[in-house]
Parts: sequence; C-alpha cells; structure tokens
Amino acid sequence: MTTVLAAATLFFLALTASSFFDQAQYSYPYWQLVAGIAVFGTPLVMVAVAPWSSLHQLRILHGAYAVIFTIAVLSWVPAFINGPMPGEMAPWTVGLTALGTVPAAIAWRPVAAWAFLLGNSFAITPIRILADGGADVSLAVQFAFFTITVCAAFTAVATVAMGAGREVDAATAAARTSTMRAAALTARGEEQAHLDALVHDEVIATIFAAAGAGRSDSSSTRLQAARTIARLRELKDATASVPELIHVDYLIQGLTTSINETTDAATFTVEGTRRKPLPSSIASALIEATVEALRNSVVHAAATVEPVSRDVLLRLATDRVEISVTDDGQGFDPQSVPANRLGIVVSILGRVQALSGAYATVVSKPGEGTCVTVGWTE
Repeated sequence: MTTVLAAATLFFLALTASSFFDQAQYSYPYWQLVAGIAVFGTPLVMVAVAPWSSLHQLRILHGAYAVIFTIAVLSWVPAFINGPMPGEMAPWTVGLTALGTVPAAIAWRPVAAWAFLLGNSFAITPIRILADGGADVSLAVQFAFFTITVCAAFTAVATVAMGAGREVDAATAAARTSTMRAAALTARGEEQAHLDALVHDEVIATIFAAAGAGRSDSSSTRLQAARTIARLRELKDATASVPELIHVDYLIQGLTTSINETTDAATFTVEGTRRKPLPSSIASALIEATVEALRNSVVHAAATVEPVSRDVLLRLATDRVEISVTDDGQGFDPQSVPANRLGIVVSILGRVQALSGAYATVVSKPGEGTCVTVGWTE
C-alpha cells in the first residue's frame, strides 16, 4: 500500500506541476515550498523507511500523512494572497484529496476513514469560494460532491483490501488453532493408550502379585508395587505440567503450511527424529516466530537484483526442538536495531524467550546474511 501511495503521489505531481508553479504568485513563497514538500515528499520518505518498519508502524505513518495532508490543504487559506484567482484556476491542493483519504482508510477503521473523506471533501467548498472571490458558489459545491464521488471509489477499494487482509489473518490464526486442537486430541489418545498399557503391565500385575503374596516372594512384590507407584506418580506429574501435547508430525505440518503461505522462495528441511510429543504452546510459538523471521527476511534481506536464498531447518532430538531460518541477503547489525522494533524484539525474541525452556537468537552481519534460531529444550 505504501508503494502504491508513493506511485500515486508521483502521478499527481506530474499532473499538478504546472498548476503548482503557475499559482506561486497567489500564496506566500515559503508556504508553497513547505506544502509541496509535505504533500509530495512525505510518501517518498514512507517508502524509504517501510523496509525497516512493522505493519503497526506503517499504519501510524499512513494516519500521520492523512493529517499532514489535511493541514496542508487548510493552511492554504491563511497563505492565500493576491486574490482572487482566475475562474478557470483552482488551488492545486483541492485536486489531490484522494492522496489524504486513501491513507486514512489504511490507517483507521472504516467509520473514521469515511468521516475523514466527507470532512476533507466539504472543506474544499469554502476554499474554492475564497479562491475565485465568491463568484460562483454553486460550482464550488458541485466540485465538493464530485470529489466525494471520486474519493469514495478509492477509499472503498482501500477499505475492502484492509478488511480482506484482516479476515485472512483471522482465518489463518483459526486454522492454526484448529490444527493444534486436533493435534492435542491425538496426543491425548496416545497418552491414554500409554496409560492403558501401564495399567495392564504394572498395576494389574502388582495386584495379582499382592493377591498371591502367600505363594510368592513378598520382597519382590513390595519392589514391584513401589515401582508401579513411582511410574504412576511420574505420569501424573507429566500430565499436570503439560496439559496439551501434540505430535511432532503436526509441528512439521504447521511449519510447512506457514512457510508456503509466507514465501515460495524458501526450502524446508527436517533433521533427526523425535517420538515424544511437545507442548502445543511451544509448537505455536515456534511456528509464529519462524513465520516472523521469514517475513522479515522477505522484506529486508534483498539488496541487489540477485535472488535471496532462504532455508528453514527443523532439528529434532529427544530433548530438543530447534528451528533455524537462514538467508544470504544483505544482513544487518543486530546492535543497531531499536528496542521498539516489534518484529525482532517482540515477535521473535520476546515471545519465544518468555516460555519456559525456549530460546531465540539472531545472528547477522551486514553483507553476510542472517540466521534466526528458535528452539525449546526439555
């Protein structure tokens, strides 16, 4: 969306350039310069900082530009001099209303975006009346309604696109939750089978041994009973500490789906094996951290026309699960990443390291690629 806004800005700049210079005599020179930089320069700055900004920060930037644009339009009134303007001429700012209303639709909820559109469109009426000295009020009103019609089309497209994006995110999260729940049910079934086997092999055998204690070695019976009690206690403690477990196959399935949804330019490899299930909360955190690492790589790694190679490696072991996301892109200096950068600090490091037994590291150097590692140890 930021790139589209910048392209639209350049398009409108080409259309408005002649009017911009022709109207220089009707406003204070410094206002003309500052307003031009604010309206046409701000989107270019947004494009420049977009690769280093989170989605939340980009929405804030779009909202800020909408406000800046409105200020530039309204400030034309006190900056207006040497009027009135010729009837066929209109202030160059009033023909660019869509540049402010579309970013508002990206940054804010639909109700606020549509209210912003109406406010900006009707604000054109007094500006047009002031510009031509009040010669034709009806023309100014007609232009305001025409602006509403044109901007409404662009705002509707932006609103639908943002709504669709939110629905896709919600559907993805719901699908992941459903998969984890199904995995948890499977794991519970496996645990139930394990419990049934324990009851058959240990508990019943101990009961039979105790029933025939008079014909068997009582010391061996006591040892068997103690061993059975210990195994039951271990099972109880494990069930209490890990309420929801999933099989490793579901982790692999979730990773495969998430990687494919994030980028089609990454290879996925699995090393080692693991029979023991793992907590669903750990699996979910590892998958989401992997997706965030891949998303950062897609946005930030490319520096030249050469394609960037990305590899996701899942290492499985009896006491460990580890995922590495590696690319050969431009890299960066981790020490220079601001503390408020949500992608690295919260989505990867903070989310994973907040879980017991989990860890996350980011290794990168400018020009040498990046390796993000997340894992969990029992």
